[in-house]
Order: sequence, then structure tokens, then C-alpha cells
Amino acid sequence: MLRRVVGEPRLTRLLQVALRAVYGRYVPEPVKNSLRLQLMLLRRDVEPARATPPTGRIVVLAPHMDDEVFGCGGTIALAADAGARVTFVYVTDGSKGYPAARLQGPVTREAADSEATLVACRKEEAQRAAAVLGVSDLVFLDQPDGVLAVTAAAVSALADTLARRVPSAVFLPFLTDLHHDHWITNCLFIEAARRARLAASVACWGYEVWTPLVANTVVDVTAAADRKRLAMQEFPSQQTEFDYPRAMLGLNTYRSLHRGRARGLAEAFHVAELGVYRRLFETIAVGLRPGTAA
Repeated sequence: MLRRVVGEPRLTRLLQVALRAVYGRYVPEPVKNSLRLQLMLLRRDVEPARATPPTGRIVVLAPHMDDEVFGCGGTIALAADAGARVTFVYVTDGSKGYPAARLQGPVTREAADSEATLVACRKEEAQRAAAVLGVSDLVFLDQPDGVLAVTAAAVSALADTLARRVPSAVFLPFLTDLHHDHWITNCLFIEAARRARLAASVACWGYEVWTPLVANTVVDVTAAADRKRLAMQEFPSQQTEFDYPRAMLGLNTYRSLHRGRARGLAEAFHVAELGVYRRLFETIAVGLRPGTAA
């Protein structure tokens, strides 16, 4: 039997005081709020619920042309099969989706022409991938890639799209995703949803791309696995440096643990009604994050 260390309670208290001091002084507020949100979402001994894709009118927000396929392509394919009316909304123009070395230095005429060519290429890729999944209604907001900001024009464009479609479900990268443009897409959505007067009951399906999320819902996408693979392969411009399909299918394989015996593929989500999602957003938000504009 382990012997109790003399003075252990006192050492424990001192350690707690020291950790609180370090946490309070050195941890940035956004990180603190992210930790608070993660703790709020965690539910011990409760597995994510197994669900079927939503029906009705669905809007999928993709910060970049490919996020909609990587994050929720299987679920969307199944929803389209079941008769859901799906709209893909691409927030940024995708102009910076090339090797990082080419982002350095001044923007020359050659670089500008190259970006314009890439934008056209990525839109063609998105159209082909959407067709594989059974989606034909595509909206391109053409906001700046990599430096997405909450501007009046961006909010207005997204609000107009939401008001015209009146979705019963909205898919978007979850709040805890680390990518700048994915976080700002959430900021835009919260403002645009308010402007469009979406009902508080609209289901928000937070999906995962760069950052695994605390899932409360999984969808078995085994039946759509081949179509998701094909759709991901429609983005060759984005796969010169990273093997995104391998990473995403690996994540989907892991998520199949929650749908039964780790067979097939599953996509994971954090699903909440808009009213609840907005409160979660407010927990993690600290005014306007760097890179946003009033």
C-alpha cells in the first residue's frame, strides 16, 4: 500500500494556487475560453448518439472549396439521396490554396494572375465534387482567403443567402476548429443568422476538419464512402503537399468506433439548435478576434 506523503494536502493546495496563478497570468483569454467550452461539452460515459442525416432545406458553409467534402461529404450525399435540398456556400475565394512558399513576398502581376487561375480551378473542382455528392445549388461569396474578416459586406452576402434558402439545418466547421477562416466563418454565421432572422430551432451541425471536436452525434456514412472518396479526389489542386483524403478517411474510420464495432466509416458532429449554438459561441468569443473588422 502506498504511504501518504507527509504534508501532501499542503503541497496540493500550493500546486493548485501555482497553477491558477500561471493560468490567470500567462494563458491568453481565447485559450481560456476554448478550455471552458471543451469542459462544458464533455459528458463522461455518454457516447455520441447515432443519427441519420437531416432532411428538408440544408445549407453547408465551407470556408474553402473542399471543406464541405472533407468534413461532411458522406452525410450530405446521404441527405441528398433522401431528398434534402442542399446548398453549398463557399465563403472564401480559395486564392491562397497553393504551396506556402508562393505566399511570400510582394503581390506581383504574375502572382495575381496565378491566384485568379487558381480561383477558377477551385470553383470547377467544387462543382465536380458537388455533382458527385448530388448537390447542384452552389453559392460563392468570394471573400479573401486566409484573411477572412467579419465585414458588413460579408455578413450581408451570407445573410441574404440564408434568408433566401431558409434552412432547417446549417452545417459549418465547429467552434473549436483552429483554422482562422473556419473560426471567422462561425463569426460571420452568428451575425448573418441574426440578420436573416433564422429561427432559434435551426439545427447547427458543427463538423470537423482541422480539429477533432467533442462529438455528440455520429452518422454512419459507409453507404456513401465511395462517393466521398471520389468527391475528395476532385480537388487535385489541394493535394500536392498534403494527402487530405487519407487524413479525413482515417478520422472517419476512427469515428466508426461510435457507430458500432469500428466497421465502415462515420462522420462526427456537434449538433445544437441555433439558440444553444449561439450561447456556445458567446462562451468562446472574446470581442472581435484579430483579423476581424467592425
